[in-house]
Amino acid sequence: MNISKQDHCNHSSNWRRAFNRVAPLAVAASLFLVAFGALATAQYQDRFHDRDDRDYDRVPLRVSHQQVAVDFGGGHGGRPSPDAMCNEQALAVGFHVQTGEYYNQAWLDCAHVRHEGGLGDDIRMTERTGSPGGRPVHDAYCRRGFVLRGLVGRTGASIDEAVGMCSPLREIAQRFDNPHTEMTQSVTRPYPGGRPTQAVCPAGSAVTGFRSNSGEYMDHLWLLCSEVHREHDRD
Repeated sequence: MNISKQDHCNHSSNWRRAFNRVAPLAVAASLFLVAFGALATAQYQDRFHDRDDRDYDRVPLRVSHQQVAVDFGGGHGGRPSPDAMCNEQALAVGFHVQTGEYYNQAWLDCAHVRHEGGLGDDIRMTERTGSPGGRPVHDAYCRRGFVLRGLVGRTGASIDEAVGMCSPLREIAQRFDNPHTEMTQSVTRPYPGGRPTQAVCPAGSAVTGFRSNSGEYMDHLWLLCSEVHREHDRD
């Protein structure tokens, strides 16, 4: 059978028109499949990550009896005051300061670390460290699920300003080098001065106490930090 040149041209033109109609649909379908696959993978990874977080939250955690003192700063006067200490198996989740012209007393809010690894809802205050005096009480709180792991602020001959550094308990227990950190309210004495300073607990540790030297007011402040680890590990 002979095919004329005209028939061949018509056939090619029809084929090109059909291709031009079908090609965009094929491309759109391919893009849809790629996007759907990426979304499904992301959702799977999110579910897997969430499952890991929940599994870790159920790992029994223990707060070490051993403590390390981390110097926040201040002057060289005063004498040792009684420590402000969380109870056994509890971590600081906030702090309070009573001030006059200077810092006078400071104490902590502490939450019990439950056997399965979370923080309990019962918040207990420690005793106070420092020197009686002042009147206004300033409060600084960590967000729910976060614990206190350090302070930043300013010190000179006394304590001028303190801001709490709070991180998730889970990330501290996993010894993250740079855990997610949120800051508390600032507690500042009237007419502050001093130099910038900070005190941060070692990796895997959180605040369990305050220590101070005091005279007429609080001269110097330390953090007391305790390690948080899996229950089967030993101090």
